[in-house]
Amino acid sequence: MELLTLPARQLSSYGSSGAELLRAALVQDPQDGFAVDVVRLAPGGSIGRHPTRLWQLFLVVSGNGWVSGAEGERRPVTAGAAALWAPGEDHASGSDDGLTAVVVQCHARPLTAT
Repeated sequence: MELLTLPARQLSSYGSSGAELLRAALVQDPQDGFAVDVVRLAPGGSIGRHPTRLWQLFLVVSGNGWVSGAEGERRPVTAGAAALWAPGEDHASGSDDGLTAVVVQCHARPLTAT
């Protein structure tokens, strides 16, 4: 077994603020393969509106915040909730109190429709 420390980097693209990304898995690069990231949003943090290239699953594991999709409407999310954005869909996320989410990006839809 190996214990790993994931390198973190601040996200500033798309007008994001208070957002930190920890790369957990990557095959090739996110545009051509599969990626798993951990996103930490500080209180008041956000990831600015931008289109996704692949299917993107945003699973909140702690805290609470909001997500928006193509329509731009902010919808609340709490730990255990997930948002799924389709390839090309404009989306954004943020949190007043802070949150941590696991983000999975892939070519195939990661969950079946409910």
